[in-house]
Amino acid sequence: MSAKPLRSFFGSLLVLVMPLVLPAFVFVAVLATEAPFLRPSPPHEPRRAYCTWACHNVGCSHRTRLPAVLTADTGLYGTTIHGLFRIGRGLSSDRRTGYGAANLLVLCAGWPAAMYGLVVVALRQRIRIVALRKRGR
Repeated sequence: MSAKPLRSFFGSLLVLVMPLVLPAFVFVAVLATEAPFLRPSPPHEPRRAYCTWACHNVGCSHRTRLPAVLTADTGLYGTTIHGLFRIGRGLSSDRRTGYGAANLLVLCAGWPAAMYGLVVVALRQRIRIVALRKRGR
């Protein structure tokens, strides 16, 4: 095997493995060092003139800056939250526990897994295109 295909193989392997390995290293680093720029839990902040974690945890009374189709209860955000609560009902009898579990399953596992799958598909297609070009097709 020559150097170029070997480099290409390890480059592809790096692209495929990094999304799986890097979050684990960041997670362990945050737990070990309590890094201030990567918060291990939502901070307890007072309400301010601008949005903070308090808005996320308690609710936001600020004027929205994004269109209602994204931020309203009937928009993308609200539909997502209501959907997570519906999924959570099937996971736990406790409303908050079910929502948390659904949030982890959908937004922390399902969505990244779907994006990772798309990267794998795109990488395979790229490899196939390069191989076809080399053959002169």
